[in-house]
Amino acid sequence: MNVILITLFLAVAAVQPKAVSMERFLENECNKGVQKDCEKLAELRQQLVKQERLQERAVLYGKRINGKGPMLDEKTPNLEGAYPDVMQDYLESETAAGETLTLNKVRLPSCANHYHNHWVNKKLWWPTDDEYKPDWASIYVFIVDHYYGFCLKSST
Repeated sequence: MNVILITLFLAVAAVQPKAVSMERFLENECNKGVQKDCEKLAELRQQLVKQERLQERAVLYGKRINGKGPMLDEKTPNLEGAYPDVMQDYLESETAAGETLTLNKVRLPSCANHYHNHWVNKKLWWPTDDEYKPDWASIYVFIVDHYYGFCLKSST
């Protein structure tokens, strides 16, 4: 019985699919001459550069605001207050990198309010560091994601 289980385990291990990144897959397909995959690869690489800039910007923001972020009390961050500052910082950094972005200043307050209410009033938690203080770098990324991924896509 043990021999059968070991053989079965080795057989499954031998045929497990290899993990291939989307970038690698598209690169292979592009090299085979699939034009639509060449276009997707170019777009993916552009998005990866933007993502890297976002991560770098978030870390810098977290270092700059650490211990001085807007707070409602000793433990609770004022996410609504941080939202416009984060989006302005992101806009300025992306503009400096050559991107053409604008903020919808009419929607910004309602986006900030929605984001704050979602995390603080509904979830009752927010990203924190090892000392349970607000993790402003993570909050930065979540705010940018909320603005572009939810707020601008939702109806007014």
